[in-house]
Amino acid sequence: MIMLSLPLGSYLGSELSRFLGLQNVEVIHKVFPDGETYLRIPSLTLGKHVMLIQTMFPEQDRRIVELLYVVETLKSKGVKHVYAAIPYLAYSRQDKEFLEGEVVSVNSLLRLLRCAGLERIFVVDLHSEVTLREFEGFIENLIPVKTFVKYLSKYVRGDFLIVAPDVGALKRVKPLSEALNIDYIVINKFRDRVTGQVVHELPSNVDVKNKKVVIVDDIISTGGTIANIASYFRRLGVDEIHILASHGLFVGNALEKLIASGVTHITVLNTTGVKVTHDMVSYLDISEELADFIKEKLPLNE
Repeated sequence: MIMLSLPLGSYLGSELSRFLGLQNVEVIHKVFPDGETYLRIPSLTLGKHVMLIQTMFPEQDRRIVELLYVVETLKSKGVKHVYAAIPYLAYSRQDKEFLEGEVVSVNSLLRLLRCAGLERIFVVDLHSEVTLREFEGFIENLIPVKTFVKYLSKYVRGDFLIVAPDVGALKRVKPLSEALNIDYIVINKFRDRVTGQVVHELPSNVDVKNKKVVIVDDIISTGGTIANIASYFRRLGVDEIHILASHGLFVGNALEKLIASGVTHITVLNTTGVKVTHDMVSYLDISEELADFIKEKLPLNE
């Protein structure tokens, strides 16, 4: 097996391939003046098994098209088994028909990838359990507990409280709470499906005054949800507010919004092609844990 790094996979491909013990080859690419994408797989013996790596942010649609093109090309050249490591899977939040007539984007995307010839994909912290059930056997989802625990164990002590911003975040928060022996709470979240406005409430009989909290979530996009929770906590007298998330998109003025809300520090994984340079933001490398996860699920010696 070899690894092929697509345009937004090359930043992670070298480290991931090292941990997997695979040769890493970068796909040659450029964008023509009219916006069309050019891709070329270097001449090499591909063998029967190829692992692709491509993340899907920024420019989600272009990243998807690149992946589809390369998968189809590999299959047309006789590669029998094609897999993909996709640290950040685009469109994962549109996982159901919230309003009548809505396209369930993640389902459409995954069917396209499967029809193109991908046999299995490895993602980091997929947004929805619904999607996992729908595409069981096609998606392998890594919840990055080991990487998070290793980071948090350096400074989190008994005066910290781990916070799930909604019930869906429990799959991240509970393992962290157990590993670190730190209490956790779940914020009650209410969303208006039409306006998108979100209201948060603390569980009854919970006192967070003078506490330090770590809010754990999957995605920081515009930062609005976490900023609202952080502002709410500040009003309740929380001392420090740390944010830990798998995917940092930081769309628009997200960082400024989070800083203004009173956040102390933000830590995310290196799952996207975005890298924010700021004293308030730190990045954790997911390569080793992702490599171990892939090795558990897939034979690599072919």
